[in-house]
Amino acid sequence: MKLTLSISKKESELVHEQSLKILATMGLTVLSNAAVDVFKKAGAKIDGHQVYIDARMVEESLKTLPNHFSIYGNQHRVVIGKGDICTMPPYGGTYVSRNDQIRLGTRDDYINFTKLNHANEHINMSCPYSLEPFDVPLEHRDLFRMAMVLKYSDKPSLSLVGSRENAERSIEMIKRYRDISDDYVALGNVNISAPLIMGDSTSEAIMVHCEENQPLMIACGSGLSGLTAPPTHGGNLLLANAAILSGIVFSQILKPGLPVVYGLPLFGVDPYKAETLVGNSAAALFTLAAKGMSDYYNMPFRAGGTFTDAKHLDYQSGYESCLNLLSCLLAEVDCLMHSFGMEDSLKTINYNKYILDEWMYHGLKDYKKGFEINDVTLMMDEILRTGSTGNFISSTNLKLIRKEYSHHGFGEGKTMEETLKKTDAEIEKRLENYKLPHQSKNQKEIIRGYLPDEYID
Repeated sequence: MKLTLSISKKESELVHEQSLKILATMGLTVLSNAAVDVFKKAGAKIDGHQVYIDARMVEESLKTLPNHFSIYGNQHRVVIGKGDICTMPPYGGTYVSRNDQIRLGTRDDYINFTKLNHANEHINMSCPYSLEPFDVPLEHRDLFRMAMVLKYSDKPSLSLVGSRENAERSIEMIKRYRDISDDYVALGNVNISAPLIMGDSTSEAIMVHCEENQPLMIACGSGLSGLTAPPTHGGNLLLANAAILSGIVFSQILKPGLPVVYGLPLFGVDPYKAETLVGNSAAALFTLAAKGMSDYYNMPFRAGGTFTDAKHLDYQSGYESCLNLLSCLLAEVDCLMHSFGMEDSLKTINYNKYILDEWMYHGLKDYKKGFEINDVTLMMDEILRTGSTGNFISSTNLKLIRKEYSHHGFGEGKTMEETLKKTDAEIEKRLENYKLPHQSKNQKEIIRGYLPDEYID
């Protein structure tokens, strides 16, 4: 019994065909002069900053994409695109919540979540954008985030992508710290803005990753129905797909064969307030659409995680997080971003929800596996031997029950106060048991070369 969901191949073909028409006739706006020159030299039609990409360029670029790749840390390797989920940490938090108390994120919170992600066997990568540490000055903040990710986790990492300098320095830092120069070590997450705009920082980050031969996740997640995208789900999907294709073409012009992950983190919209809604069914449906499109292009894809618009741990939080996470698992997502702990429309990372989401992930993975129906699991001989008035009490059956029915932390119903207390205790336990990965003298010196001593925790 296997459960999977996506849009159909016929629907994917239609989206692709219409995307080709958009790129050829409407084109995209490319703000970087250097990026415009790249497209021009490759044969694209150019009108100022408007770039028109014909079907031939798209199809040739899609042919060069690998359907899987590996990315390396010091002690860990993650394979993306071969069927296993690459779970990624929370991403983009501004606030933190713990025991229902909400405040701006700090450097201590940033390090806490880096430690939690490193120690969590269900998180495969580290991330410099998990949280904004507001007590670190802006001039040091990006390098602080990258340095602390390297110090406190030896898992493969995402890179910095806010500018050419950030991308270059983060990749350089990762390569030097890991002492790895010939493999993929930094995954860049970039976004083509809706409707169809490739901004300076996006094109610069793509160019740097191509120059350094480091893989990319190319997304268009800013399409908001009725504002920066058409009012229908289909129209939003079409525009986002065209944008992603433009980024793929750009990357393959620069570095044919560079791995790219298809990204479609689209969301819903409040029809009365014109605000983004990440927790409703639209986000979950777009995840299933991403599955169909990435299958059509034979490339790995990323989608969201435990999205919710709820501001507290409540019924809404659980329902929306479950809906979005289950959709990711049913779609067999390759890269699961925002895995645990996000709330309030991605503004907040919640310590308690981080644990609850992890338990939910366990339960939904069990659900996704289904159960086997065969001559062994039906246990016909056992049923006949027991008879209509017997029972199935035995030590052997108890072992089978514990194997069949896993227990991952929810258990019996609890009050909110008990839930907060239990999850907070689990957070404290994990932080106390955290073990810093081995750090050589050379690695310490590398970090000191990027940051003042007062920001090297």
